[in-house]
Amino acid sequence: MIPLLILLLAAPLHAADRDAELKADTLAHTKALIALDTSNPPGNEIIAARYIEGELKKDGIDSELYTSTGTRTSLVARLKGDGSKRPLLLMCHTDVVPADPKGWTVPPFAAVEKDGYLYGRGAMDIKSLCAAQMAVLSYLKRSNIPLARDVIFFAEADEESGATVRHIDSLLRDKPRLVDAELGINEGGVSLWKDGRVVEVHVEAAEKEYMDFTMTAKGKPGHSSVPTADNAIARLARAIARLSAHRFPVRLNPVSQGFLERQAETSPSPVALAIRALLNAPEGRKRDEAGDELAALSPEYGAMLRDTVTPTMLKAGYKSNVIPADASATFNARMLPGRRAASLIADIHRIVDDSNIEFAFEPPTRKPVGPMPIDTPLYRAAVESAPGVRVMPYMAAWTTDSQDLRARGTIMYGIDAPGTEDDQRRAHGEDERVPLAALDWFALYLRDIVVKTAGK
Repeated sequence: MIPLLILLLAAPLHAADRDAELKADTLAHTKALIALDTSNPPGNEIIAARYIEGELKKDGIDSELYTSTGTRTSLVARLKGDGSKRPLLLMCHTDVVPADPKGWTVPPFAAVEKDGYLYGRGAMDIKSLCAAQMAVLSYLKRSNIPLARDVIFFAEADEESGATVRHIDSLLRDKPRLVDAELGINEGGVSLWKDGRVVEVHVEAAEKEYMDFTMTAKGKPGHSSVPTADNAIARLARAIARLSAHRFPVRLNPVSQGFLERQAETSPSPVALAIRALLNAPEGRKRDEAGDELAALSPEYGAMLRDTVTPTMLKAGYKSNVIPADASATFNARMLPGRRAASLIADIHRIVDDSNIEFAFEPPTRKPVGPMPIDTPLYRAAVESAPGVRVMPYMAAWTTDSQDLRARGTIMYGIDAPGTEDDQRRAHGEDERVPLAALDWFALYLRDIVVKTAGK
């Protein structure tokens, strides 16, 4: 009887030790990755890939490095399952946007712990996710968790640049087998931390498509002392004004509608009322007007309702007393899931209605991707692993490289480390940070999701 009692007492201690080890590994990896300056441009992600390779090797986990050009390097590691189910992919990116130290209260690449937070570029976007995924992989290996699925860890290079020649395109062309999976977790979701706990997890199951396009107005050049009606800058300004004033129709899909229905239950009263008005409005003018009302109260919610086009750059003229022959404006478009680029440009042609405006655009190289289904083992695990937390599907107004995997048939969800609303806003900004207690919670949450989804 005594040996049995000892075993019963030792088991929970062993589990607690494993939990503590997982949390400590996640924090250590997050700090180490932040300290590696992988600002993109130029990226230099090979230094992160080599760090991850060395750490995983300590647990007997082999990795494969893929370099497209120069130091642009991704890492892929795999724990083998018994093959009875298709693989689970854990994906993140190791590059970060640049950080100007002038606006920070701490050095952006020093990984400083202060007042219950870990500060540093990449703390929220998205080295904390890479670190937690690394730690979970090591946890599975050390614990000898029997797996029905292979678990693939994909630390991706070159997510932040938005360049025409993309690293992930090269990888999927050259070695698609490395990341072939049925289900996957990447960045893109929102986990809300409030009063020291997680209150909501928004599992990103749909996102907008990214596309830049340029409008160029042609006119008659000449001396500025003799104004003409055919001024390229004036023509372009009128076109920008028409397009900026236009509101595309509200279009809901199952993910965005489900998210708004859940938010109507808890959002502050004016927002909840606006959401209810939108959901109850018939399609057409009344729903579009309701969408405008909601967007005025919550621009973030408004952005998920419709296609958007935003002017971001202007170019015209070379001398103050010369009327230029042309003027151009660059726009960033964010298209609803499934929307085709050519269809959007055709609509913009009609809105601008000027034959002297030329359009140039490069459509996304992949086919349009619709919302992800949520009747999957991975989504169910995300709900079951967060008791007492409101978990809901979410449509992001931004774009991630999950779309490339989705276009190839992988069901991808976005699940990020928790942060307050202020923490979320700091991503890509100054004093980026993640709450230390939230990082601990996230490590255990991600572990539970992976074990439920990939374990036997």
